[in-house]
Amino acid sequence: MNNFVFEKSKNSNVIKSIRFPEDMNDRINEIVDKANKGKKNKEYSFNGFVVSACQFALDNMTDDK
Repeated sequence: MNNFVFEKSKNSNVIKSIRFPEDMNDRINEIVDKANKGKKNKEYSFNGFVVSACQFALDNMTDDK
């Protein structure tokens, strides 16, 4: 299985509203904050993480149900 790569924010043009469990939201925010630590400009975002995670899931899915 491939390793997950958290990519920088991408241009996304479809707006979706989803609800996250609070603990998952907190963990993602911690990851984003850590990725941006020491950087002059914010390069990573919550949205970028979610898009990267969804792309990773789609790329690694099997056709099995």
